[in-house]
Amino acid sequence: MRNFHGLILACLLAALLAGCAKIGVQPYAIDRRLEQISANAVTTGAPSERTMRYLRMHGLSGKWRSDITGTLLALEARYKASPHRDALFALMELCWLGGKMQPKDSQRKAEFYLTCAVHAHDFLFDPDLIPHLTLFDPASRAACEFYNRSLAALVVNIRNRDLRLRKHMRLPLLGGTLELEGRVSELAWRPREFDNYFVAYEFKVKGLDEQYGASGLGVPLIAVRTPKPDERHQISTRYLPRIRQTYAATVYLRIKPGYEKGSTGSRVRKARLELYDPINTTEIRIMGRHVPLETDLTTPLAYMMEVNSPPQGIVGLLKPEEWSDSQGLHMLQPYEPEKIPVVFVHGLMSSPITWLPMLNNLMGDPVLRKRFQFWFFMYPTGNPILYSASLLRDSLKEMQSSFDPDGTNPAFNNMVIIGHSMGGLLTRAMIQESGDVLWKSASDKTVEAFGFTAAERDLFKNVLFFEPLPFVKRVVFLATPHRGSELASGPIGRLGASLVTLPFSLIKGSFGLLGKLGAKEDASAPETTALKKLGRMPTGIDGLKPENPVLKAGAKLPMRAPFHSVIGDNTSADETGGTDGVVPYWSSHMDKAESEIVVLSGHGVQDRPRTVLEVRRILLMHAGEEAK
Repeated sequence: MRNFHGLILACLLAALLAGCAKIGVQPYAIDRRLEQISANAVTTGAPSERTMRYLRMHGLSGKWRSDITGTLLALEARYKASPHRDALFALMELCWLGGKMQPKDSQRKAEFYLTCAVHAHDFLFDPDLIPHLTLFDPASRAACEFYNRSLAALVVNIRNRDLRLRKHMRLPLLGGTLELEGRVSELAWRPREFDNYFVAYEFKVKGLDEQYGASGLGVPLIAVRTPKPDERHQISTRYLPRIRQTYAATVYLRIKPGYEKGSTGSRVRKARLELYDPINTTEIRIMGRHVPLETDLTTPLAYMMEVNSPPQGIVGLLKPEEWSDSQGLHMLQPYEPEKIPVVFVHGLMSSPITWLPMLNNLMGDPVLRKRFQFWFFMYPTGNPILYSASLLRDSLKEMQSSFDPDGTNPAFNNMVIIGHSMGGLLTRAMIQESGDVLWKSASDKTVEAFGFTAAERDLFKNVLFFEPLPFVKRVVFLATPHRGSELASGPIGRLGASLVTLPFSLIKGSFGLLGKLGAKEDASAPETTALKKLGRMPTGIDGLKPENPVLKAGAKLPMRAPFHSVIGDNTSADETGGTDGVVPYWSSHMDKAESEIVVLSGHGVQDRPRTVLEVRRILLMHAGEEAK
């Protein structure tokens, strides 16, 4: 018997040792293990290792694929009995997968996603769950992702079903309902005034190298509205896009903790829908905690340009009159009196779209978003340069009359203008005092000697006689041909100038001017005006010729505000004497600039990373902030 017992013991020991022989370690890639730890249903389309472990422990691992609803009900029962964080994580992950299994745009799909969002919100903010939440647990970030993705899918589902949310509306959950207690919004317009909402995740950005936003809680939206006809006459909306307006937003569903008992005995959760403007709000408080919002500033900007593309720059050069409805100042957001205006002025044969890469980068800086608002001046570049400058001046004065009629707003009176190429020449005229210098560069006679009509005198007054605008406190010149470009005098420039069709009002006026100039002057005399020598009203291209006397005179006028220069060189950076292929250094350089940098770039210097960094530095300095 003793031998028999010994044999049994030996067999048991051998079996135990055989089992232990399978336990140990083997070489494994570190990256693969990290992927396994962070994997979840959003990233892989299957339950995470954490959820599968919980399912195996409770005998549910083989059931979820064939009966997702039954598995969730079983998990829900266990969670009610013992509110453990692992059970809740499994619930939200399987709800997400269950939503993926449902028919597109179905109510059942919405139930799964809404329930997933509720579970994810509880995982993050329920103080009674065990173990306590830790930021070092990958499940914490995964819960944020489940909340955001399920809420995003719910927004798309509700939009596609054309379901209008209202106060006290009840939305079905798996095993209960969610009641909307109300809605709050800090957007410029009421939610019902928007035509549509798109989730930023629905689009991929093209044409912009950088994507700006922030990780956090909530769903980034693109809010779209069509302005009403009467808004063109309202001060607050006069300068906004007239076709279709696009705004960035973030939606957050604030879910109150715990279920309440409904009148029919059903389980009810209360929630409130909140809409935030990510330009002004990047953080909210939830259950006493500061929580960052998920934001996306780049996708709404790219969407706006996709559906609201401005007229082509070549049209503005060759047929300026076709831009008459679009020219002027444009804003992307309603006026904000506490923010300093920055006005972008595009160059020859261009439009405001040329500023999009720079705007995207500047808006990505939270300090700049807080301190500045960005406007655009759009003008047909075929018109005479000083005439276009007079339009810019009149537009800025109109802005002042609308938003700061008393001239007391410190932000408005600290305006910055940034001009590229020809736009820099328009910008320069905003901080110069012409006196009679420009007129004398065109003629040695007085204005009165020509017998101009009142309309003709007004034209000369607006174009050739001006003073600096007191509210423009700083300007930045980008690849600006202060002394012209030789390309304008060459065959291409002459051909371009000959193809420009000026507006009828200017052509009509030029006949009268030329007739009076011709009657008073001998065409062979050396003092003959530049306008008479040209024989027609000058175009924007004519204004860029180095021999143009008005251009040369304007370059010598002192500037009454600080200015900065960014100059392109297509062969090397930080070297003087080169060219960007269109404008040489000798034309772009201006003495007394507060700063000057030469960037390795062709003429399109405005979208170079170093240019953006320099503009950022200048704006931070202008606002009294320290560049970091």
